[in-house]
Amino acid sequence: MRVTNTSSIWPEIPEDALLTRQQVVAILHIGMSTLDSLIPDSELPRVRLSKRVFVLKKDLEAYILAHRSTGGAKIPVGGVA
Repeated sequence: MRVTNTSSIWPEIPEDALLTRQQVVAILHIGMSTLDSLIPDSELPRVRLSKRVFVLKKDLEAYILAHRSTGGAKIPVGGVA
């Protein structure tokens, strides 16, 4: 029986899943060059396996939550303002 984390943005994707760069740019609606040049590894850590680059799902979720805005009101990482 697989238990999913219901607090996840994408509960159907396992928490420890590795996303390809193509999946990340599709999720963020940005171009590959934007991912590579504007988002440093320090903001969105990557996993390098040989020549392939992946992003952990939980790291992408943390990046998204850290960069969201509600028009000036700060939102704690837990999600409740």
